[in-house]
Amino acid sequence: MLQKVVAAGFKAVEMHAVVWRLDGVLDDIREAGLELVAQVHTSSHVDGVGADQKGMMYMTSWEVEDHLSSLKTLASEAKKIGAIAVNSHSGVDGWSIEQAREFLRGALVIEKELGIEIFHETHRRRLFWNPFQTRDILAGQEDLADVKLNSDISHWVVCLERTFGHECSFVGNSNKVDPWFNEVMDLLKKHCCMIHARVGYAEGPQVADPAAPEYAGELKAHMFYWEQIAKAQIAKGRVSIIEPEHGPWPYQQSVPNTDMAPTHDIWEANDFVKEQVKKEFPTWVKEAGN
Repeated sequence: MLQKVVAAGFKAVEMHAVVWRLDGVLDDIREAGLELVAQVHTSSHVDGVGADQKGMMYMTSWEVEDHLSSLKTLASEAKKIGAIAVNSHSGVDGWSIEQAREFLRGALVIEKELGIEIFHETHRRRLFWNPFQTRDILAGQEDLADVKLNSDISHWVVCLERTFGHECSFVGNSNKVDPWFNEVMDLLKKHCCMIHARVGYAEGPQVADPAAPEYAGELKAHMFYWEQIAKAQIAKGRVSIIEPEHGPWPYQQSVPNTDMAPTHDIWEANDFVKEQVKKEFPTWVKEAGN
């Protein structure tokens, strides 16, 4: 599989601790010449969990201290194995704004101590689970200016039950203006260092096939989001990390009564997204430099 990844032109892979801890995986990544982005889930239980992931617990605590302790442990391991960055499912959706800020202040200390960048993903069940929470946590907070995000807007699309901030979002909606969008996008431009490029829709975080004509509007909206964030990364001189992230069941819809057979090939979905980004990326680079 890793050779297929390399042949497709990818430079890195993202893996969760359960996977990178499997025998031979890190050697295989190095032999393939790929970089590793380490995915971690704060307060998760992954010790002793095998390839079948039985026994894994995604979140075990609501306490800020537990999430910081977990982040430090997992990010330390990521640093030790040579990961170029950490992508973290951080915190709890039900935290207060001040609890979220307390966690992020602690996370910045951990990031500085370890010397590895930590990106906090805009993921459901976690502290950046919707655009309004994200705005309220970060806006005007100079002590959080160095917080880094991984933008996966597909999660926000399903939470809000619509795409937003783009002309494709206005079809069938009586309100053609999202007055909060520009402020939130400006925050994403400031804080995002990575993009999970998955196309969501009103009723789920992942369309069945991003190339299907019935999802053309969702694709255009997501390409618009990715373009804005990527241009900001480029303008700041950052390496733009864009990862197609269409995943298997339960993200991918399955055919009923078929032992979860996917309705569309996941590799084809991700390859399609990759090609869409590759086609537009030179223009983004040119326009970001103007």
